[in-house]
Amino acid sequence: MSELSIQQILSSRYRTSQVADRHTVTLMEGLGLSTKANVARLCIGRSLAMGPLLEEGIDAKGLEIPAASLFTQEDIGVWVGMVVTHAQMNNASPIETMDSFRAAVRMHWHRGAQLMMDDWRANDEDFDRFLETLINRRAELPTSAKTPKGNDEEATGEQEKPKDVSAELVKALADIGVTADVKGFTHGPRVTRYRVFLSDVNHLPKLQRGMDRLSLVLGLQGAIPTVTLGDEARLVFLDIPRLKATWETVPFAKLREWTSAKASDPDELHVFPGVDILGAPFSLNLASSLSPHLLVGGATGQGKSVCLHALILSLMMQHTPASMRVALIDPKRVEFSVYEGNEYLWGDDVALGIGPARERLLDLVSEMDSRYETFREIGVTNIIEARAKGVKLPFIVAFIEELADLVIQDRDLETQIVRLAQLARAAGIHLVLATQRPDAKTFSGLVRSNIPARIALKVQKSSESSIILDETGAESLLGEGDMLVKITGDPVRVHGVYVRRREIESFLS
Repeated sequence: MSELSIQQILSSRYRTSQVADRHTVTLMEGLGLSTKANVARLCIGRSLAMGPLLEEGIDAKGLEIPAASLFTQEDIGVWVGMVVTHAQMNNASPIETMDSFRAAVRMHWHRGAQLMMDDWRANDEDFDRFLETLINRRAELPTSAKTPKGNDEEATGEQEKPKDVSAELVKALADIGVTADVKGFTHGPRVTRYRVFLSDVNHLPKLQRGMDRLSLVLGLQGAIPTVTLGDEARLVFLDIPRLKATWETVPFAKLREWTSAKASDPDELHVFPGVDILGAPFSLNLASSLSPHLLVGGATGQGKSVCLHALILSLMMQHTPASMRVALIDPKRVEFSVYEGNEYLWGDDVALGIGPARERLLDLVSEMDSRYETFREIGVTNIIEARAKGVKLPFIVAFIEELADLVIQDRDLETQIVRLAQLARAAGIHLVLATQRPDAKTFSGLVRSNIPARIALKVQKSSESSIILDETGAESLLGEGDMLVKITGDPVRVHGVYVRRREIESFLS
């Protein structure tokens, strides 16, 4: 690059072939983007992911685009590096002059436009299907180089500091037809919240419908922004997911900190799944009438089991075995074995496998009936009143890992689960049901209607989100403990506490 400079590149103008220019216009209209530059970046990026460019004659008859539209001061170094490196890796002629750089951009744009047009047509020119193709293709690429594991630490990439993308956001909003200004921002653990002032309130519906397109323009790699009404007139909160390299992990130590700060009350069952998008601790009370039972669902590997451990440990940190016990039911024989022999266990052991799981559920129903008989004898109606009269009864929180395995193999157990969900709260028995296979066959309407509180981690399909939350949204989460928690009203986005097995073992020892 002896004759190249960033200033030269930024002051130059670029064009592609006449054919690629037509493809760019078609894609721009189909994707709802307002400038050719947005499509051009997608096309160039698509080509850079391919092998060597073909030595073919490509005209330069497309309309010119100034570099200021195609690149920015912040990202120009990355684009130049990728174009130059692509040529080096594929044994092409070195890119050392402005003419060679413009030619490389033209050829990448030309090839990428043809490939993107093929994708567009293969998806029947349907925006949602086309976007899914882009997301799936991006998901197949590595996000970062692997870091060697130390003796005692998990392998993690180097954390980057989150950046302010206010200027890019204003430009991206304009690209989808929304005129707005950014009035400030707050970085959370994984998401940055921008305070966005709308010049025209009539643009709000367009903004709400344009989240997929905004993701595409901002290059969020399939992560979807969310918009909510702000705290001032014409103000909205726009929550923009960040790249994984900027995420902040919520450590196990935070769980200890939150539970220690919570005033101890033996008549409450607070659990802490994680923090909200701005980093504040989030909790729910299983002893409350709003969330007496909880459904936790999510696809394999998205953090469901870690979430369950955070809930269990939350309770153990705030209670003694005299005030609270956990009944752990694990048909898969995998997740709860670490708690074997613990003094908090109701039933003295973990119910592993289908047979013991069935017996433990029936024991819980018998315990519920026995408690109600005791309440009748002493003239009370619930566990709080019984405790006030000196009856020593612990809360029982029953965690059932992979409810689908139980219900599929023994349909009669659904009746017992529904009965517990309908009647057990006043007796001090609460359910936390978990599954990685949320579907209507496993979770009937009768089960869901009696489990008011929900936690949805990332799922594969919007229909699975609807099973867990009664609405879509969980299919667009970031994964790795990113979740939506619904008690009443709109779901709250929460980033889960990261609990390692060795930390569980250390706490229990």
